[in-house]
Amino acid sequence: MDHLSEAVATLGKNGVLAPLADLIRQVYWRAADRHEPDLGDDAMSFGTTVWRNLTNLGAAQFAGLPGVDARIEDNSLEILCAGYIVRLYSLQGGAGASVESIRWEGSEARLGGAVENSRGGQLALDDEEQFPEAFTGVVPRRRHVRIAHAGDIDTGEALAYLGLPRDNRDGGSPWFQVQLWLGQPAHSVLAQAGDGPTVPDPALPGEVPIPDLDILVRPKRRGDGVPLSALA
Repeated sequence: MDHLSEAVATLGKNGVLAPLADLIRQVYWRAADRHEPDLGDDAMSFGTTVWRNLTNLGAAQFAGLPGVDARIEDNSLEILCAGYIVRLYSLQGGAGASVESIRWEGSEARLGGAVENSRGGQLALDDEEQFPEAFTGVVPRRRHVRIAHAGDIDTGEALAYLGLPRDNRDGGSPWFQVQLWLGQPAHSVLAQAGDGPTVPDPALPGEVPIPDLDILVRPKRRGDGVPLSALA
């Protein structure tokens, strides 16, 4: 089993991924539902609402879940489970939001996970000389997992990728492996992400990204969101 598949299996088994997916869908749907341009709302207010709702509601939702420690670090939601560290970041994008567009240099905390994942001297749990039985399930290789998300400002449709961040300050992909996790990209252009699987890349030439905002603009279809009972 590869590193990403192992992370997904472990986090899913421990009850992290399903409720987190529901929360992301719910937050985007509600942010779009109450978005009122006539009252002064814009792309920035939409992105801020999503960010703060995911952070605060996520910390509250996972509080008390056995084996899971959810907290707010660097103003973002951080979930610790079975040795993995999961954090959420928005994708930059206009009509595209390419998974390859994400950057880790925004802060020390943001870059730190990619740097740690990229170190060649990490503990090898399959090396008998390093006493793997003492660390199995505690310190997985490439333990930092990132969820890169975006959403439709009109309909609230959420899009999210799940992957293992890579230190790409010297070039290359920001991911070792990444996969589409939620939703459907606006386009189906294919791109290779790091040494991982091929994933859909919705970016097209000529699109102008909106800095630091997670928005996919498509024709308005209000009412296509997730029911408010989704998290019940």
